[in-house]
Amino acid sequence: MFSIAAINDSDTGNEWNQPLAPSKEAQEFHLSQLYHDGLSRLQAKDYEKAREHLELVLKDPLVLNAEAGNSTKSDHLLQLRFLALKNLALVFSQLGSSYNENALGCYLQAAEIDGKDFVVWNQLGMLACSMGSLSIARWAFEQGLVCSPNNWNCMEKLLEVLIAIGDEVSCLLVSEHILTHWPSHSRALHVKSIIEDPELIPFAPRSIDKLVPKHTHLKFPEKRKASDQNLVMYTPKRQKKKIEIQLSEASWMALVSELLGILCPLSTSDLVPETDVHISEDITLTVKLPSISANPSSSDKISGPAAAPFGSDINLSSCIPLKEKEGCEEQPQERRSSRLERLRSRKPEKEESEMANKDLSKIIKQFLAPYIVDGIGTMNSQQATDVSSSLETGCSQDQESADVIEFVQTATEHFGPYHFGELLLEKIASSYISHHDSMVKILELEKLIRPWRYKRTKECSLFLAEIYYDIGSVEEPGACSFMSEASYHLCKIIESAALSYSSHIGRYKSLSLCSNHCYWVRFFWLSSQLSQLEGDEERVQKELSLALSLFIDKEVMTSHPGTISMHHCKVTKKLSIDRVLYEMHLMEVDRALKKSVKQMFEKKMHDECISTLAPLLLSAEVVYDSCHDGVKEGKRFLSVELNALDVLIKSAGLSSPMNIDALLSSHKRKLQILLAGSGILISSDNKCSMDSFTVSQLNENTWKHCGPLVAEAVKAVSQSVSKIKCVINSDEYCKNVPGTLVGGIQSLLVVFMCSIANFCFTKKLTCVDARESTEQVQQGYFLDAAVAFLKLQHLYHSVPVKSQAELIVAIHDLLAEFGICCARGNDDKEEGTFLRLAIKHLLTLDVKLKSSINSINRKQDINFIISKDNDLKISEPFEKGSFDNSITESSSCSQDDKNRVSFGISKPESLCAITRIESNEVIERGEMWTEDEREELELTIDSALDQCFKCLYGLNLRLDSSCEEDLVKHRNTSQGDYETKEQCADVFQYVLPYAKASSRSELVKLRRVLRAIRKHFPQPPDDVLSTNAIDKFLDDPDLCEDKLSEHAGSAIFLDTVMKAVFSENESTKPWLSMENSDPYIEVHRHLYYLLSQSEEMSASDKWAGFILTKEGEDFLQQNAKLFKYDLLYNPMHFESWEGLSRIYDEEVDLLLNDGSKQINVLDWRKNNTLTQRVEASRRRSRRCLLMTLGLAKETSQQAEIHQLLALVYYDALQNVVPFYDQRIILPLKDATWTTFCQNALSHFKRAFKHKEDWSHAFYIGKLSEKLGHPHDVSLSYYAQAVTLNPNAVDPFYRLHASRLKLLFKSEKQDEDALKVVTAHCFAQSTQESVNNIFKGLFSESSNSTVHSVDGTSSSELPDSKNIENVRKLLYEDCLSALEICVEGDLKHFHKARYMISQGLYRRGGPGDIERAKEELSFCFKSSRSSFTVNMWEIDSTVKKGKRKNAGPSGNKRCLEVNLAESSRKFITCVRKYILFYLKLLEETGDISTLDRAYISLRADKRFSVCLEDLVPVGMGICIKALISCISQTDNGSNVENTEPFLEKLFNLFLDQVNLWPEICTLTELKGSELTTDSLFGYLCRYIQLLETQVKVETLELINEKIRKRLKNPKMANSQCAKIYRHVSASWCRSLVISMALITPVHTRVAANIHGSNSSGGSFESEHLLCVDLQSEELWCSAFEDSKHLKNLETKWSPLLSKIKNLIIKRVLDEDNLETANLLLRSSYSFYKDTSCALLPSGINLYTVPAQLSTETYIQPGIDGIDIIDTNTSRKLLLWAYSLLHGHYTNISYVIKYCEEYARSRMRKGTGTTSSTPNTIVQATTSVEPGGNKEGTGTNPEAEVHAPPTNVSQKFKSDKPEEK
Repeated sequence: MFSIAAINDSDTGNEWNQPLAPSKEAQEFHLSQLYHDGLSRLQAKDYEKAREHLELVLKDPLVLNAEAGNSTKSDHLLQLRFLALKNLALVFSQLGSSYNENALGCYLQAAEIDGKDFVVWNQLGMLACSMGSLSIARWAFEQGLVCSPNNWNCMEKLLEVLIAIGDEVSCLLVSEHILTHWPSHSRALHVKSIIEDPELIPFAPRSIDKLVPKHTHLKFPEKRKASDQNLVMYTPKRQKKKIEIQLSEASWMALVSELLGILCPLSTSDLVPETDVHISEDITLTVKLPSISANPSSSDKISGPAAAPFGSDINLSSCIPLKEKEGCEEQPQERRSSRLERLRSRKPEKEESEMANKDLSKIIKQFLAPYIVDGIGTMNSQQATDVSSSLETGCSQDQESADVIEFVQTATEHFGPYHFGELLLEKIASSYISHHDSMVKILELEKLIRPWRYKRTKECSLFLAEIYYDIGSVEEPGACSFMSEASYHLCKIIESAALSYSSHIGRYKSLSLCSNHCYWVRFFWLSSQLSQLEGDEERVQKELSLALSLFIDKEVMTSHPGTISMHHCKVTKKLSIDRVLYEMHLMEVDRALKKSVKQMFEKKMHDECISTLAPLLLSAEVVYDSCHDGVKEGKRFLSVELNALDVLIKSAGLSSPMNIDALLSSHKRKLQILLAGSGILISSDNKCSMDSFTVSQLNENTWKHCGPLVAEAVKAVSQSVSKIKCVINSDEYCKNVPGTLVGGIQSLLVVFMCSIANFCFTKKLTCVDARESTEQVQQGYFLDAAVAFLKLQHLYHSVPVKSQAELIVAIHDLLAEFGICCARGNDDKEEGTFLRLAIKHLLTLDVKLKSSINSINRKQDINFIISKDNDLKISEPFEKGSFDNSITESSSCSQDDKNRVSFGISKPESLCAITRIESNEVIERGEMWTEDEREELELTIDSALDQCFKCLYGLNLRLDSSCEEDLVKHRNTSQGDYETKEQCADVFQYVLPYAKASSRSELVKLRRVLRAIRKHFPQPPDDVLSTNAIDKFLDDPDLCEDKLSEHAGSAIFLDTVMKAVFSENESTKPWLSMENSDPYIEVHRHLYYLLSQSEEMSASDKWAGFILTKEGEDFLQQNAKLFKYDLLYNPMHFESWEGLSRIYDEEVDLLLNDGSKQINVLDWRKNNTLTQRVEASRRRSRRCLLMTLGLAKETSQQAEIHQLLALVYYDALQNVVPFYDQRIILPLKDATWTTFCQNALSHFKRAFKHKEDWSHAFYIGKLSEKLGHPHDVSLSYYAQAVTLNPNAVDPFYRLHASRLKLLFKSEKQDEDALKVVTAHCFAQSTQESVNNIFKGLFSESSNSTVHSVDGTSSSELPDSKNIENVRKLLYEDCLSALEICVEGDLKHFHKARYMISQGLYRRGGPGDIERAKEELSFCFKSSRSSFTVNMWEIDSTVKKGKRKNAGPSGNKRCLEVNLAESSRKFITCVRKYILFYLKLLEETGDISTLDRAYISLRADKRFSVCLEDLVPVGMGICIKALISCISQTDNGSNVENTEPFLEKLFNLFLDQVNLWPEICTLTELKGSELTTDSLFGYLCRYIQLLETQVKVETLELINEKIRKRLKNPKMANSQCAKIYRHVSASWCRSLVISMALITPVHTRVAANIHGSNSSGGSFESEHLLCVDLQSEELWCSAFEDSKHLKNLETKWSPLLSKIKNLIIKRVLDEDNLETANLLLRSSYSFYKDTSCALLPSGINLYTVPAQLSTETYIQPGIDGIDIIDTNTSRKLLLWAYSLLHGHYTNISYVIKYCEEYARSRMRKGTGTTSSTPNTIVQATTSVEPGGNKEGTGTNPEAEVHAPPTNVSQKFKSDKPEEK
């Protein structure tokens, strides 16, 4: 450390010369360093140095003075002191028992510092227990439970301590507490049952006294007991010949051991023939059996056979070892949800301790056992077998005790120890004891007593020979001596047999007198084994044959034994026919390997190899120990069987077809042998089972050399399974892989995994100095076995999809349990071996699930249709290793197909084939799901995929973040850091290998990963973007595409295009120059293309019109940038050029399709931005396709790209919206148009050359027709297209439509055109008829020659009538062909309907125009409306039904649509058809439909925008038709019929005032002499007609409408104002005439008037209104037609001339009163609306006194007359009021009266004036106004006549008067 002082401080300069004491921080650092040094010493097992360092730490003052809670630093030092004390206690415990007190003190001090650490209490309790301090141990374990109430260690240890103390009550409580958490805990159940046992046995221990404390981690002090050494022994004077033997247990080995101790002291007991120490033979032996109390530790093993009386029953259940009991209890399987919760909540520091206490093999079985193919039932049977075998073992032990007791009781009469030993050997030989590790003591006893020369039985000799051979075959040191001894005893047997029987021993027939035939089987078996060691194969074969003959000969083997038990042997415990055959087969295999097999394999005779070896090697179902020769350090098993199996595996894999059964059986057998040789598989029947292995028998040396061999075999299994899976996918004949083989191999793999877990993973946790590389190797073994297990399940086709998905989840969880789910296999270079395989298979399952559901729904075969934009590609369905190679070898795709694929991604057909086969398998086995099951299965697959990606890349790929809690973060899950460029680059390198091999659907899962990486790499570096050759190539205006197209398809085309992209100084491999400058070159080279594959690139899925917005433009630009960025680094990347062209082509399609629907043609042309975008995208698409064409290698690719290029050129030629309107704006057929046609034609021809597709010929014909080539050329291409696809309606329609167009475009006498049309007739009969006519015409023409006047001759022209007949026949032929195109399901094929209508119209025959209109009306008529757009886009999914329609020639065709129709083409057709349909309606005079069409065009919601410019056209055609009808009516006799046409015309004017000027300039109306003045003339004519008929209300209504339009400035114009003046004047005159017609003429005052005068006295009642009309002034108007006014004057002058100075009286007739009321209201409306109008004059009003009411006419100039001076509208209002009320009143009162009356009507809801035709009152021609024929009358009421009810009656009454 250092100190800081002021440098310039001179006063303190001398103080810094002395060194300063270290600071407190430095001291703490020193203590920490000292503590870590102590830990290092402890780890190195240098306990003295560790003790020294830790004591120094504890003795430091800072540590001693540290107190809890003072400060943060004190807490730190206190923690250091706590750790030092705990580790120092560990050091003392390692130094020995003399330091136990020191260790105890350290633990107590540590517990004072931190009393919540249960680890300290646990260690303290264990130490106190070993020291004998049971009270301290009890207190420590109780404190540990206080810290952790559910801690199993403290709980179980406390139970044992309480047993040792004898606290029965506490012991019962603890056992019950344990059982609450673990109901099946065997020790707790045992303790509780013993304590609560109610049975009392006299003089026996009770309850807790029966229990003995025992625990694997606890040491209890032994009870002191007297020993023989402590007793004072007195030797008597005379030696006694009696020795007492005290047996520790009632077993043969104990008895043999005690006898050996007597015969030979332990110090000299060795396998020597003789010894110097001898015991007298006359010694008598007394054997004492053990009692229960004498050996309490063995009470759990043997339950009192010595204490009980001989022959009493023995409790067999007590003979079962405790561990076996516990193993028999099946634990409930843990739920996945609880397991996930446990994985989340567990702490890292507790994982290792928890793992060390677990039975790892049980965990593996719980995960994998349910998924073994056909293995669930097998698993249960195996467990039952093991339990029964353990019970049988227990029974044999109990029987052994009984046999020992019986022998001791019966062998009392012996002649000394030698005799006793002989008896003992005979008894043991006859008892068939089980093998024991101390079997060598029997051999020691045999050698010691051999000199006694006791005659042994042959059974005892064979028994001893078998033991000698058994031990010699296992023990390498001294094996020869053991084998010699075995031979010695066999010789004794032969000697004995030779003495007993005179015949030779080799003839087994002479042995028939022998009753024990099994004995001789054992004899010959052992003899063959010894002969094999000597190398005498002939003798071995002979002896094995004898043994086999004894087994199968029924005459000798009277009772077939099946198997012969040899429990006393370790190697061969059972002898059977299969065992003998196995040995014989091995000999044959050995001979075959040396001779024939090797030659057959070299000659590739694999089937012969299989037929030779398979019956010999694969017949055995069990594993025999003689199949291996043992373990040689550093070498393989030197086994004949293993070598032969390797040959068989290779032959089965290379045979054609692959022999799957032999291959899998060989792998299974090899695994069995290797596992058995490793000591893993140990079972009573030598069969392989998951529960038949023990870890205790494995040692480090054995595993070191056996583990790699088994792992290599597992890897070979995995590779073979991959090859088999490939064969199954490609060949449909081999689908049934035997499930027993698959399940058997899976069981062996589980056994191998269990052995790795229990032996290696446990060792890794306990051994501190284990190397990391070794751990990785063991993890790789485990991972390879799990992968092989998963692959094996894929072979069995009947495994449900759900089980496959659940198995992947189970294996993932299992690997996560050990923390290796992200690990790599031993042969893999990349992490995540299992996860990559799981992701591949899960994605395949997902595709299989969806495809199988679709197939089941359709009940048809699966036909995958993979779109070009969404290809599903897969390159390695199982793994990248051998399976990839097998796919490559077995796939039928050519090398050109593979070259097209980018990043090594295979063609999509591979996944299609795999998925198709697997989906068919799903259907075949009837696997169907309900909707809920399907959703659950999809959720399972998705969850598994998400978890795999979570572990592999450390990122949650779920779009729904709410589901993130279901994903578990395992111990080795990738951290997924994306904070810096460096981190992103590292993650990308990790992701890249998998991303390259992933399909597009799989890359979607990586979308979030790639997006996170792109945040740091949004674009290439600036220096790369500055030299952007891609944009320059796409937008270069000087680039000549025509020259590039000329070289298309040539050998130099690619070089030509590359020169156009890159200049001479630029490189086509730019990344080579960037490697030094750009550290992230690999990220830039691959990131952008992967992003383009994972992102949503199509704008078609967005909302309609999205592409027209700025957002849509930016979306496509961003997508295009991804491909451009990739091309900057990979300019030769075929997929990027293709994707870029697809983006631009899609932009053009969407712009034009959406634009045609949402933007009018006129608005489109005003928007230059959209037009420029279309042109730019077309140009870029063409150039991208040119570059793609240069990179294309395959012929099919080149044909496709030529077609795309041709379609891009062809699209620019079409007369479609929104560029063209089909009326005025049409394509300009200039040089550019011609060039585009030629380029399109050239590319279509090249595509047709590569691939003869009907669409190519179809478009070649259309382009030939556009370019004006001879007609026979285009028609021949159409005919060729029809030939290539007879069912396609498109070329068929185009052929006959072009024939029809040629007919009505050519001249009538054009013979060449007629011949061309005839050559492609639809009906054969028509063609024959036309050809016959032509032959007749030409023959007549050649014979009839005339000479002219000057002598020259000329041929006469063919008869024009016959030519016309030919045209008619051809017309009918074309029309009948086109009618086929609109029948059945093709009724909406509108193109054919339009062409039929065109043909009928052009033919012009009788009724053809009406037929043409009727045909086309299908597109514009429905049941609800007379005009509506009843058309739909032609879709390629429209098919013609099964019904076939016969043509004229009798042949039938079934046509279907193959070319879909774009939206812009559809809108274009709608517009074109509407124009033609309107023309037909006009020519047929269908006014009502025209009127409806005009209204529908304005109001149609679907097409209102795109048809907006056709509204004036529809209106103009309607006006033209109306005028035509008016003209026709005028020319007829009934002129009055023009009124409805004029009315419609005037209504059109009122609806669209502003369109009239535009209508007059329409192209469709040119030449019709229709001008603005003429149109307004028809409007004025309608007004004059209304005035002539005196229709006041109609004129009022018209006036109101015009007035409203005049208020709108947009609708007001001069013509409208002119019409308004006409209407006002006519309305005024009509009011005058109407009131004149109902004004009564009186001779005297009516009675009611007199009454009113007498009764009233108001001013109004005293005056009357008098009217004087000046009729000549009414007919004077400067702006109206004088002729019309003259006619009016002529008609109405007689009536109006009588209204001279007439007093207006009230009308009395009811009808006239109603008319007067209507006129008053109309006059009021006229008053309000025409206050400023120029009205006609001539109406004079004045008032007269009431006294003159008796007069009818008033003479002017009399007194009392007041002239009313006001305007015309008020005069009309006063006149109408007087007619209604009979007197005069003030004008203001009249106006107020009308206003109140109008408001009252509004309140009542009657509204304003009715629009019904008005009823006027007039006098008949024979009646004068106001009187009868004579002009006078006596009855005033009778003088008023009822008017006619309608206007027509009035006109009729007026006509005679006019005459």
